[in-house]
Amino acid sequence: MSDRLKFSPDILARLGEELVPDIDQGLIELVKNAYDADATECRITLHDATADGGSILVSDNGTGMSESAVRNGWLVLGRSSKTQKNLTPQYNRVPVGDKGLGRLAALRLGRQVTMRTRPRSDPGREFELVLNWDQFDAATLIEDVAIDITESPTDRPPGTDISIERIRGPIGRGPVNKLVRSLLLLSDPFSEEGKPEAGIRTDSTSDAVSPDPGFKAELVADEYADLQAKLGQSYFADAEYRIRAQLDADGQAHFSVLDWKGDTLHQATPSDLYDAPPFVFDLWVFILDGKSFSTRTSTMREVQDWLKHVGGVHVYEDAIRVPPYGGLGDDWLDLNLRRSRSPEMRPSTNTSIGRVRVANPLRRLVQKTDRIGYIENNAFLDMRRCCGDALDWASRTQVRERDKRRQAELEIVQQKTERATARLQAVLTKAVPTTERKKVDDAIDLYVKEKGHETKALREELQLYRSLATAGMTSAVFAHEIGRPLKLIDNGLQALQKMIPDDQQADAGRRIDRIIAAKARLNSFVSIPLNLLAKKKRRSGKTNINQCLAELVDLLAPIAIYFKVKLDLDLTDQYTDINGSEALIDGICLNLIMNSINAFQRNEFAQADRRIRIATTYDGSTVSVSVTDNAGGIDGLELADIWLPGVTTTPEGTGFGLTIVRDSVHDLGGSVRATALTDFGGAEFVVALLPMRELFK
Repeated sequence: MSDRLKFSPDILARLGEELVPDIDQGLIELVKNAYDADATECRITLHDATADGGSILVSDNGTGMSESAVRNGWLVLGRSSKTQKNLTPQYNRVPVGDKGLGRLAALRLGRQVTMRTRPRSDPGREFELVLNWDQFDAATLIEDVAIDITESPTDRPPGTDISIERIRGPIGRGPVNKLVRSLLLLSDPFSEEGKPEAGIRTDSTSDAVSPDPGFKAELVADEYADLQAKLGQSYFADAEYRIRAQLDADGQAHFSVLDWKGDTLHQATPSDLYDAPPFVFDLWVFILDGKSFSTRTSTMREVQDWLKHVGGVHVYEDAIRVPPYGGLGDDWLDLNLRRSRSPEMRPSTNTSIGRVRVANPLRRLVQKTDRIGYIENNAFLDMRRCCGDALDWASRTQVRERDKRRQAELEIVQQKTERATARLQAVLTKAVPTTERKKVDDAIDLYVKEKGHETKALREELQLYRSLATAGMTSAVFAHEIGRPLKLIDNGLQALQKMIPDDQQADAGRRIDRIIAAKARLNSFVSIPLNLLAKKKRRSGKTNINQCLAELVDLLAPIAIYFKVKLDLDLTDQYTDINGSEALIDGICLNLIMNSINAFQRNEFAQADRRIRIATTYDGSTVSVSVTDNAGGIDGLELADIWLPGVTTTPEGTGFGLTIVRDSVHDLGGSVRATALTDFGGAEFVVALLPMRELFK
């Protein structure tokens, strides 16, 4: 005797409400079905949404379904007649439906569903069916409920209408807001009039296929008119600039930065290849301040509110959005994390909106069963890596350009000052009698002296903030290390309490030694920022570099032992006094030493004999400090870029250390140069400063 599997109606709830629990995602699946039916428009209408028992109507102008398609396709759950290998017949679209389950979540929102469809292949005919979920819930098995498909004549155009009636409870503002957002982002609002962008699709089309006119989804909800109005908003023209990455079929990427008009400002072709399907990544970045919006028709508040709803980077596969990328709380490209680590010229989800448009005809990107995101295979990870590399490149490029402008402005200011001084002297010579010239010169000297005091105060304040920056960077580097010594101290104390008997004194002694060592390391961690912030160190005057280095190496000794690094100190016995502050010298040398220690931590480089050589020299006109390591050298960055704020190859680094070094050396009137790789086996940094005795020649 044979039998067959049977299904309880409870399976409908599990496949519907539990598989896609959010109302907006269920309705979006119906909209996607309209897209797959070659519709150009789909409308969702909410009736009495705020009351129990309201209704939802989803209408499209697609190809509709024949009776056979309804019976053998629409009513068969878990199997879809759509495959991504078979493109849609009219507009050659890649179907976005998959397993035929998505629509069930929306259909179960009400107690009854009426579906009417008019096939394009058979004009003048309409097919209708009714799903009464109360009948299913009361039945023992699903197959016990009969479903009748009726036919009637019609003069309406092709398309499908799905009416979800007697909604199970009111639809609140929150779900409608999510629905508005999903509809706004569903069909790629970034492209002009929703049309697919050239250069993305790689599949061929025949002459019989019509050009895709695009797809538009809209919401009609009288009770939520303000939310409905959001569907027509966009402020792309107010973006300050746009970052773009294009990946071709060979895995070659092309990066560019464009201005608000779309003109290319910077471009690059990275040497790395990426194992991902072709895509285009665009990120519109907004500068949200009063100055930027002073000449624009839209207000900053309007743009901020818009970005609050649509900000982030969204993914579109063949012109249809793939959730959750760019959704509320989803920062899949780590925009905010990148900005927190390195805020220089970095966008965030609150200041940018972006999209990745990917062609996926070979299905190298695989969506998860619940239709929420891709499986993180190599293709997906390389797509994400390429986008991240574009963001990093754009930040470095813009910081470099900003630094060039800043240096040029400083030179212009200096030139203007020199011209103004010469002009003043010429005017005084011509206009002031010789007998009065001394009085005027004395008055000018007094003015210059007072301005010098003001400049000195500002310079001291600048040194304070640079010292704070160095202290903050050091604290960030060692923050996760501090917990280990503290834990060791606690464990050691607990162990000591159990080792009071005399026969345990030897073990207790060893543990005490470990605690002492841990304390010394912890004291070093804490002492560095306190040492840098000491007021006496910020006082400018005669400073001996050798003395500063000796004290700094003593301070770092426990840390060097912890990281198994040997600090070799080679100090000249020649003249090493300069005019400056200990705080600046400490900040320069500490950043260089810590830069070397961090280089030893790289996973791709192993060095058993870790050494950092710190030396001073004096050639009669210049005092030099060199910091050289054997950590493998500078790799992965152009040498000119290492000085830029936020640029780092260390995953936990801040990217500000070498910027502080550069600016601090400049404040001392010196210069600094770097060598990527020396015979010693690593990078070398040399700081050249003017000795104090040279100032009085």
